[in-house]
Amino acid sequence: MAILARNLFIFFLFTIFSGGCYILWTLEHRLPERNYSEFRYCLTHHDISEMTFTGNRVVVSHRAAENSSNPGFTYVTTVPNPEELITELKDKNIRIIFNQDRSAFILQSLTLLYGAILVLVIVLSLSKMRKDEEKSRFATDKLILPNDGHKIVTFKDVAGIPEAMEELREIVLFLVNPDQFNQVGATIPKGVLLQGPPGTGKTLLARAIAGEAGVPFYSFSGSDFVEMFVGVGASRVRDLFKEAKKNAPCIVFIDEIDAVGGSRSGGGSASGSDERSQTLNALLVEMDGFSSTDNIIVLAATNRPDILDPALRRPGRFDRQINILPPDMNGRKKILQIYTSKIELASELDMHEIAQMCPGFTGADIANLVNEAALMAARGGKKTVDQTDFELARDRILMGVERKGLVMTEKERNILAYHEAGHAIIAKSLPETDPLHKITIIPRGRALGQTQQLALFDRHAYSYTYLKNKITILMGGRAAEEIAFNQRSTGAQGDILQATEIATNMICKWGMSEHLGPQAFMFDNSGFLDSASQRLSMADETAKAIDQEIKAILASSYEEAKTILNQKIDLLKNLTEILIQVETLDNEEFEIILNCSNKMKAEASSSEELDCDICPACQGCSNSKIRESIS
Repeated sequence: MAILARNLFIFFLFTIFSGGCYILWTLEHRLPERNYSEFRYCLTHHDISEMTFTGNRVVVSHRAAENSSNPGFTYVTTVPNPEELITELKDKNIRIIFNQDRSAFILQSLTLLYGAILVLVIVLSLSKMRKDEEKSRFATDKLILPNDGHKIVTFKDVAGIPEAMEELREIVLFLVNPDQFNQVGATIPKGVLLQGPPGTGKTLLARAIAGEAGVPFYSFSGSDFVEMFVGVGASRVRDLFKEAKKNAPCIVFIDEIDAVGGSRSGGGSASGSDERSQTLNALLVEMDGFSSTDNIIVLAATNRPDILDPALRRPGRFDRQINILPPDMNGRKKILQIYTSKIELASELDMHEIAQMCPGFTGADIANLVNEAALMAARGGKKTVDQTDFELARDRILMGVERKGLVMTEKERNILAYHEAGHAIIAKSLPETDPLHKITIIPRGRALGQTQQLALFDRHAYSYTYLKNKITILMGGRAAEEIAFNQRSTGAQGDILQATEIATNMICKWGMSEHLGPQAFMFDNSGFLDSASQRLSMADETAKAIDQEIKAILASSYEEAKTILNQKIDLLKNLTEILIQVETLDNEEFEIILNCSNKMKAEASSSEELDCDICPACQGCSNSKIRESIS
């Protein structure tokens, strides 16, 4: 209708413009008009040469006067009785011309022409609307054919989720060779629901299935079906499956299906919810409406499966639910190999160490890490991307941009250096802890500094010793501040919160209390992604005992951290001094300082003169890397 209204508006606008131009032209070129009295006067006293009659209208032409430079003139008048006037003019030597009055005929012809043009405009507009509607059909716009120039994604472009890929290979096999399943009476799942956190590769996996099978691929978002007007979404669902049946075998992919497939529980609803309910009902009916021989596979992706309507997840619709979780160590390494194949890498780059650096990263996070590392290298004028670029990119992603404009006093830098040195020494001193990776006092984001530990492998279960030592490491920063300055600062806020959370989970969730026993006092009240814990109802005595157990774990860990740091007070001071100078130390540099400190203790009673001029902890040992870092 918009096209018709637009064309009619243009037509009427053109008509008004043309009519206006014609009126202006006629006003500019029309003859002057005189009344009948003036004509009678001219007829009596002037020499009229010619008169042209068109009905009652008469064009009168006068001759030019003799011996005068004034030319003749012409005007128009209206006479009441042309027949009598013609009789009067017989003896006056005036040329008389008669024209037929065709004004009525011209008006009728113009009216018919105008009407015909108007009808033609309407017919052409309606035809154009039908053609545009056919071209812009909802399902057709979303169709991706395997040979239409789009980049074909296959399982080679997917890594880190081998279990999910293995389950989905039979979907590809069914689309390629359905007779293999039909001969034995097996039916392939009508729908497959891919559920997992954002960035884990759900959409990429769906496109890879279509690429492997070489079939048409319909890609939608759940919000594409939801409109303000009730019935539009349901109509789009019907159009989708109608088009899909024409192009079978094919794959229909609905991303973020929770936007349209949310639970219908509850009472009355507003019109927006009615539209969602009708759209969901249409989707349920259509998924039941096609048989297993239609060769249509419906894939859907969501990161909120807990809010989906139960009717959508029942067998016969989405028969199979596949969890797509963040990759493990080997998976991250394979994903890194895929994304780093597009950039220039340094020859000494250790891909395994980079995979260790990013535990919990999804495929999208790893792609962002690689891109940020390439940007870091380009910003530094490098031709290849090395290990340092990846470390800087990781710090930028996890902690934020380096705050170069932050001004800290000398005392604040000393407190921060002691704080991070305390974390590092405790992490190096306790067993069953993750290896130390880097110590830095460079502010990034909201963090003023950080002591990084990298696990050698992905942990899926944690022992009591590991958790207890983790709390002790977190308490090491506060303990170092108290030992060095006999005061406490707000810098340990994040450490205390994290330590309290671990201790609470040890007592309330994991039953690690000797006094309370293997009993849970807390449950997770959360969805698929969010994690929110809530304590169970309990007696006051039980709650008091839980608080005492948590306090005991935190207090004993804090005292253990202070004991370790007091025993290694020289290492704490020397490590802090170096950290203030170089701002960042890696594990190899920390090992050098630790070995020098141990050697210094062994030679403390010796009278030999030591030749180190950098720091007391480095005296008497080879420390070129530390010297280069300081210089």
